[in-house]
Amino acid sequence: MKKFSALFIALILILSAFSVSAANPNSISSNDAGTAKNLVVVKKPETKNSATLKKTYGITGTGKSGVEVAYYKFNGTSYVSLKDANGNMAQTKIGNAGVFYKQVALSEGHNKFAVRAEAPGGAYQVVYFDINVLNQNILNNVNGFSNGIQSLYNGWMN
Repeated sequence: MKKFSALFIALILILSAFSVSAANPNSISSNDAGTAKNLVVVKKPETKNSATLKKTYGITGTGKSGVEVAYYKFNGTSYVSLKDANGNMAQTKIGNAGVFYKQVALSEGHNKFAVRAEAPGGAYQVVYFDINVLNQNILNNVNGFSNGIQSLYNGWMN
């Protein structure tokens, strides 16, 4: 009976270790809605779809103290955890100030990201957003079009 009890306790310890390491998984599906909606607010990017000319971008937000925030990038099939310089999952624990920040590298075109925030009790929220990196030619074309419209407007007004 003592051997059975020791085996049972060892099994519980092993399983509980797996459940602790399951927080913020290495990948998430694109349709994971989470179980909470009020853990974090992503402040930058300001909208679900945004554009920039920069090759790096600072993802920022606010949230509840103690919430663990992990960062993911879409690889074509699922969202995969970003890694830090040591190859570990890139994540931030929100402190008393209630803010989180992560600078990410962008490639030209569409970049799809997700932020997964998990509370100590296990409830989690997933926020998805896209950052489109424009190339300089697109910006020049937009500026040229804008200047053309401005000239046309000025011609009508004079």
